[in-house]
Amino acid sequence: MVNTATKKIEQEGPITDQYLADPAQVREKLNALRSTEIASYLQYKQHAYMAVSMVGLAVAGEFIEHANEELQHADMLAKRVQALGGVPIFDPDEIAKCLRGMKITPEQGPTLHDMVQEDLELERTQVAIYSKLIREIGDKDIVTRRMLEEILEMTENHASEMHDLLQSRSETRGADGHR
Repeated sequence: MVNTATKKIEQEGPITDQYLADPAQVREKLNALRSTEIASYLQYKQHAYMAVSMVGLAVAGEFIEHANEELQHADMLAKRVQALGGVPIFDPDEIAKCLRGMKITPEQGPTLHDMVQEDLELERTQVAIYSKLIREIGDKDIVTRRMLEEILEMTENHASEMHDLLQSRSETRGADGHR
């Protein structure tokens, strides 16, 4: 027969008395962030397909690289949700609901410039969301905070690269918007 202490340990997994966050709340926020990563993945992939057809092969490669990293972020978040005793959401309707709640909509602009701008905007939104959650978590959940900081760093790099692409494209155009 399993005693009460053993049963509690089995149910809580890595959550000890030193875990100071609310695991249910952290899981919910991680799943919401995971939704943004999935949206980013889909948007970058779509932009990569469209950029190829618009003779934007170098930018398409950047989009594919970012898409793969977004999927890696989604997997990291899913693993953490699971480690905290939750289930990562995979239902497209639930993912869409999370995105609507954060006012995030994957976009498909008609020009390469529009696509890069859309990706920059989504990355900036994610930077803000990650930064806010990192501050909220503080030292209450050190492992989640470290993971979020790692993803934030990569997300800021994505935003910087999209910004640089916009700057380099605008520098090659004249005042009338043409080369």
